[in-house]
Amino acid sequence: MQRVAALYLPVISAVDAVALGDGFELALACDIRVASETAIFGMPETTLAIIPGAGGTQRLSRLIGVSRAKELIWTGRRFSGDEAYQMGSGRQSS
Repeated sequence: MQRVAALYLPVISAVDAVALGDGFELALACDIRVASETAIFGMPETTLAIIPGAGGTQRLSRLIGVSRAKELIWTGRRFSGDEAYQMGSGRQSS
């Protein structure tokens, strides 16, 4: 994920389905995230006491704030593309 985040070219992710775990972390490493209203994001591995290892926890807290990030990480709650847009972690597509 660090190699994606460090690219000198802009990296854009487009999510139209499910981005859970590493898929979500990959989207977080991108410069711009575009998601449909029906896209699903989350870190379900945290419900199994597995810590996400690709920097997603740090990137998420920088994007949406520490308090919201803690809630999503600790609960493993899944959220839609529409909710991601409202939280500020992505752009919405039509």
